[in-house]
Amino acid sequence: MGSLLNVTFVRLVLLLGTLCLSQGLKHNNRNVTSARQGKLFSLFNIVSFDNGPCQSSSSVGSGTNGNRNGTCYTANECIQRGGSSSGNCAAGFGVCCVFYLSSGGTTAQNCTYLRNDNFPSGLSTTNGQSFTINKCSCDVCYLRLDFLTFSIQGMALTDEIMGSACVDSLKVTSSSNEPIPEICGQNSGQHIYVDMDRGCSGNAKLDFSFTGEASTRIFEIKATQIECGSRSTPPDGCLQYHTNLDGRFTTFNYAPMDNLHLEDQDYSICIRQELGYCCVQYSVCPDDEALGFSLSKGVIADNAYTDSECATLDFVGIEGSSSACRQSGVPSTVFSRYCGQKLNDYTTAALHTPICDCSPPFQVRIFTNKISDIEDDETNTKISRGVCFEYTQIPCN
Repeated sequence: MGSLLNVTFVRLVLLLGTLCLSQGLKHNNRNVTSARQGKLFSLFNIVSFDNGPCQSSSSVGSGTNGNRNGTCYTANECIQRGGSSSGNCAAGFGVCCVFYLSSGGTTAQNCTYLRNDNFPSGLSTTNGQSFTINKCSCDVCYLRLDFLTFSIQGMALTDEIMGSACVDSLKVTSSSNEPIPEICGQNSGQHIYVDMDRGCSGNAKLDFSFTGEASTRIFEIKATQIECGSRSTPPDGCLQYHTNLDGRFTTFNYAPMDNLHLEDQDYSICIRQELGYCCVQYSVCPDDEALGFSLSKGVIADNAYTDSECATLDFVGIEGSSSACRQSGVPSTVFSRYCGQKLNDYTTAALHTPICDCSPPFQVRIFTNKISDIEDDETNTKISRGVCFEYTQIPCN
């Protein structure tokens, strides 16, 4: 608001200055011409505005609502920095400058969109693409990657057995050396946080690898840098971070109905506790109860299993949880792992039940291994799609 008032004041000053100069022309036309030029030059010099975020006129598209974000610069600054002007900001004195990086490369510009060559068309080559994001400021600690569009080849096989790895892959690394799982498949709408380490030289790298010919590879990833101590900063160890009172999350590559969840995953999805809320309740997504909890399927995991029974299976970890949502006092029995085909704290149960966690911080661990989901020569005819959870924060008593 302050910036708009300053710009309005400057416009008023310019108008008054022009009127005064116009009146002065009646008295001394020759001298006033040069004086007018000097005064206008000095008045324009005092126009300034913050290089803050702005919403551009460029639509994200691809089924995602909203427009791309940019940074408010003058038109010349936008060109010099390699951005694209898309709409106005600062009451018309600036342009909303959007930054794109295609076919790989390096950038230190906040809010950069990483895209495949020839976007929005599919990738026409199998050559790998690598992107490097350097800190735009020493105050930055995290990088958030939003997968606005993400479609690359997924798992090699249609049943999860030993060696069923990604055909294509995205590997994210950072200067902090935090472990980040390799992902592939369909992940539009997903996001991850990357620890960029402290200090001024931190960075993050995204390496895409492609195998074989395919016409469906396409991606656009929004890379936003987050200052240390920001309310948007996730707790340590959180690959994903949700900040609403309720919402939904899924495992990677959950979107296609005929594909599998990814193997060799170990990461945490975290929920920010809001003031006045003491518990989080998790439920299998009601619109996909058949496959919404299908990490380990086959002969040994048709129903619900917990804790030690999940030792050799893929599982979801929710420490100190149970179906009893008790805020005062710990339930008599709590669990830390859930696996099988049904989400339930009652072993061999054949129905889903909501699971409640009243012991913050609120984290859900996703763990999948490379061990076969089938036994001996049995054929796994059931799809191990992964996990789809809805969460709701419960108010304190």
